[in-house]
Amino acid sequence: MSFHRSSSCLIVKMSGELDLSSASVFKERVDEELRKTGAANLILNLQGLDFVDSTGLGAILGRHRQITLGGGKMILTSVPPKVQSMLEMAGLFSVLQCERTDKDALQVIESPFQGGAPR
Repeated sequence: MSFHRSSSCLIVKMSGELDLSSASVFKERVDEELRKTGAANLILNLQGLDFVDSTGLGAILGRHRQITLGGGKMILTSVPPKVQSMLEMAGLFSVLQCERTDKDALQVIESPFQGGAPR
């Protein structure tokens, strides 16, 4: 994992596997970075993620719950096909927002318009 801070969010670039053996480290490190930076929004860039299991999905959902309860947004980006199929099978695309790139996600987060065209 690597961490980057933009003006409005924490960006986490994932690599390797997010499973039973790594999910707790993922949760601890992301939560620690969120506390340190005070970021209200989170982008998880999954481009380097090779595998995710149900424990890993639970860890992602936990961060989503934490961010949204705090009034922020969490967006997944660069989701590899293998991980995308896991998310689809688990029915998580209805809960988790995905964008193609980090730049696209930042535009969504920084947009003054929530969910649609300006009025």
